[in-house]
Amino acid sequence: MIYVLNQTYSNIFMRYIIFTVAILLSSNLYSQEGQLPALRYSDGFSKPYRVLNTTISDKSLFDQYYNDTNLTLDFVLRYYFYTSIILNSDQNELISMDGTKFNLSSKNAKDLTDEIISLVSKMYVGRKEFIEFKKLNKNK
Repeated sequence: MIYVLNQTYSNIFMRYIIFTVAILLSSNLYSQEGQLPALRYSDGFSKPYRVLNTTISDKSLFDQYYNDTNLTLDFVLRYYFYTSIILNSDQNELISMDGTKFNLSSKNAKDLTDEIISLVSKMYVGRKEFIEFKKLNKNK
């Protein structure tokens, strides 16, 4: 009888542990979903990428194609302009590689992408990225 009670207690305890681990893992995956990391890193700065903090919470809004290319908005920002995207932020802002913060006025993903590219193209390092981007996408 004691053996049966002991077995039942062990099963309940194991279920509790598995349930707890599952909750912790799912919350960790959920929190990572709010960040789209930069796909390339630049040399020469302490932070090798820019950060876009955006009030947009749905990452699928960045799945639209950029202008007349077959590249999505998030790919253009994350690959060509070395930018990670943090969703569901309090405000729209771009943090440059040197830590300078720029408030962004755009509200939707397409306009934000255009505003960021315009802003970055006026930066010393960003100008080179912009020229490279335009050259590669001129032929498409």
